Amino acid sequence: MKMIFSVSLLLFLAACLPVQVDESSHITEEEVVTALQDNGVNLIEAEFKKNIFGSKLGDVKPRTYEVNEKPFFIFEFKSDNDLDKGKNEFAKKTETMDLVSASTFEKRNILIFYVHEQDVNSISVPFIKEIQEALDNIIEG
Repeated sequence: MKMIFSVSLLLFLAACLPVQVDESSHITEEEVVTALQDNGVNLIEAEFKKNIFGSKLGDVKPRTYEVNEKPFFIFEFKSDNDLDKGKNEFAKKTETMDLVSASTFEKRNILIFYVHEQDVNSISVPFIKEIQEALDNIIEG
């Protein structure tokens, strides 16, 4: 229950941040994959059966990967606004679920779920720092 509240609060707070950008700042899933691999995050394409983190949000179906044998989902939305709608849809879909531990990352129109199944506050979750650094290093526009 704590996890659901934490994820919902995180999604709500992120949705409240007003950000206006032009279309030239659109980031592609390929750019994200390249940045992650350049930063030492080994992505392996994978398929996962009936995983809520990999469910379609709006009209976007995520690309699915494994990182350290754990599910990793990358959503490429058409805009920041569509990303916000996707996050809200995910929050509604999962509000009554007891989810496994996952980390959420965002960069413009990109949403990532890394389902590591470890304590979110743990410093031992592999690749968290590398994923965030890779996203921070993506040049926009």
